[in-house]
Amino acid sequence: MSESQESEDQVDQAFAAYLRSCDEGLVASREEFLCQFPEIAEELRELMDAADAIDTFTSGVLTSPLYSGELEKAGFAGNGAVEAGADGTEFSETGEFPRSVSPSDETVDRLAADPNESDDPALTLPEANRPQGDVGPTLPYEIGEYQLQQVIGRGGMGVVYKANQYMLNRTVAVKMIRGGMLACENDVRRFYTEAQAAAGLSHPGIVPVYQFGHHRGHHYFSMALIEGTDLQRRINDGPIEIDDVARYVRDVARAIDHAHHNHVLHRDLKPANILIDRRDQVHVTDFGLAKNLTTDSSVTGSGAAVGTPNYMAPEQAGGHSDRASRKSDVYSLGAILFAAVTGRPPLVGDTIVDTLMQVIHDRPEPMRNFRPGVPQDLETIVSKCLEKQPAKRYQSAADLADDLDAFLEGRPIMARPRGKIVQLWQGFTGIPLVGALLGRKVVRTTPGHRRLQAGMLLMLALLPFLFVSAAMWSRYRQQAMPASVSIAGGVKSGVYNEFSAQLAQRLAEQYQVETQVMPTGGSIDNRGRLITGQVHLAPMQAAAINSNQLVVVAPLFSEFAHLMARHAPDQAIIDESERLVDWLREQVVAIGPEKSGSRMTAGTILGSLGVQADVKLLEQPWEELQQSEATVALICIRPGSELIDQLFEQGWSLLPLPRSTEVTSHLMLYQQDLKPRHYPDAQLADARYPTVATTALLVTRSDAPDKLVQSALRCLYESPDIMPGLISKAEAAKTRGLPFHDAALEYYSGETNSD
Repeated sequence: MSESQESEDQVDQAFAAYLRSCDEGLVASREEFLCQFPEIAEELRELMDAADAIDTFTSGVLTSPLYSGELEKAGFAGNGAVEAGADGTEFSETGEFPRSVSPSDETVDRLAADPNESDDPALTLPEANRPQGDVGPTLPYEIGEYQLQQVIGRGGMGVVYKANQYMLNRTVAVKMIRGGMLACENDVRRFYTEAQAAAGLSHPGIVPVYQFGHHRGHHYFSMALIEGTDLQRRINDGPIEIDDVARYVRDVARAIDHAHHNHVLHRDLKPANILIDRRDQVHVTDFGLAKNLTTDSSVTGSGAAVGTPNYMAPEQAGGHSDRASRKSDVYSLGAILFAAVTGRPPLVGDTIVDTLMQVIHDRPEPMRNFRPGVPQDLETIVSKCLEKQPAKRYQSAADLADDLDAFLEGRPIMARPRGKIVQLWQGFTGIPLVGALLGRKVVRTTPGHRRLQAGMLLMLALLPFLFVSAAMWSRYRQQAMPASVSIAGGVKSGVYNEFSAQLAQRLAEQYQVETQVMPTGGSIDNRGRLITGQVHLAPMQAAAINSNQLVVVAPLFSEFAHLMARHAPDQAIIDESERLVDWLREQVVAIGPEKSGSRMTAGTILGSLGVQADVKLLEQPWEELQQSEATVALICIRPGSELIDQLFEQGWSLLPLPRSTEVTSHLMLYQQDLKPRHYPDAQLADARYPTVATTALLVTRSDAPDKLVQSALRCLYESPDIMPGLISKAEAAKTRGLPFHDAALEYYSGETNSD
């Protein structure tokens, strides 16, 4: 590209920026703008002078102090805000226009060279007839059958006049292209689109178009003059009653539904385009961006974001104007409803691009954040309108109007609020860090989202320290002594109850902790209570430890299997093991309570002898044995037990256990002999009664505190002994094959080292 071409492109770009800044009211002075482009300042100045001449003598716009000062004070902002005339008449103007015939280059050159040289006599005025400090035609001005009397609105590309129609002697509004004969092709198409779209609609909520005309290069159309205000002005004046807002938007929705049924999309719905007459009725205007669904006619194509950023649907904001549908207008109606209730649009960015990105990606805050007390049903209606996905919005503007009717009448609405889980998830994904991880673009964050993200980052930074702290706390709890210790006992009047009561007393006295003994059904019951955390310590038979959650604190004492007979068989049967086994098959055998260790061991012994399937078994408390039908009792209990002494007194006899050596092959059982010294008052005849034995253990959970285990061991082995027959500390230290608690292993290792 040549240097001259680059220079021309730079001038064109700078001049375009100047025009945009003028329309947006951002230029403080021409000289200030030129200072930004010193290298092309002269070329820019020539273009600005030419533009002044063209605008002065072809736009037909009155730029008197009334317009430049009073109208701007009234709230006009060249992109479609409200303007007012001297008599208070107000009109909404968006700056979208239609088709015109472009003037020849000769006309443009002539007007730029000599502003007084024009075909329009109204534009060639003596200097004395022009307002001081201003340029332009003098009103009143006749165009066709209309006399333009007063400027009542001006947008970025259009001017609206209050006018008198001679033929019908009525007051109307006349709209003209601001650029006059120099309007570009796209502006002219928009002007025609607006006139044709509005002219094809007949609804009390839509401003009617009367006539379209052309006069000396100027295109115009006339329409009804709506005297009153517009919704944007009402919003600017302060809060509007909720019911009034719902009524306004309901009526607009009915009007837009009429347009949709006539295949017309508005695509630029906003508060400034909703006029409110003196009877408080609404009228929709400005169809400059309208689209005919039947012909797919539009002044824009895919890639252009058409409309007003704060009120356009996400599909429009994303540049997919060709995808705009009836639901796009529904979105805009929801945005208008939001703005009329809260006083601000649902999404507002620092720049146009920022606003467009928010419309595409972000959800608006609840209306209650801006106006407390907004009814939940209205919040739900707005949320449904503002869904990002068109399929989730109201299917038609009529459906929206019906729901607003229901709201106004106090009936249930059709829309349903988003579930709490969905709301929480949407709020969570609004955190920038979470959104990035999920692939969702987060354009704008709230202070709450930023605080949550800061908290998450802090948590991530502190995570290693938290893990270490948690491990240290877990270790501390594992080592600490509980404030209250629960110990399982056993069956009523059993040896386990006696042992547990002694251990609880010592723990309470020496460590100032609360203790309690919980009566149970025996070893199996104790195992279940330990696993579920109901107790801290429990005595039980070795065979009951069948869970990896349980570990041994200490071996306590041996429990022998006592084979007791109500009526002893002949000595010949007793002396022969096989005959004794056959005799057992014919007996009714009591094996103890259901949850006792004795019942579990007896079942193992009878199974090993091969008679369990033949004998009749009785599961019952030992206190009921004498009154039962049992002829034999197989009791696993500590030698010297009072229970066995009582049976001897009642006439029961002790028998040797047949095939005891075979029974000991079972885990946790070993060969032992019951001797007369164990029951000196029973006057036993034989010197020994072969049997098997198991070991009673003090058991706890694998995660029990070290301090508890160590304290229990100290109490267990201090003098005097808790109970006779207790396995000594030295013997316990030599025990192998048991799953000891770590603290117990450490305790016994000290005993082994001292030996």
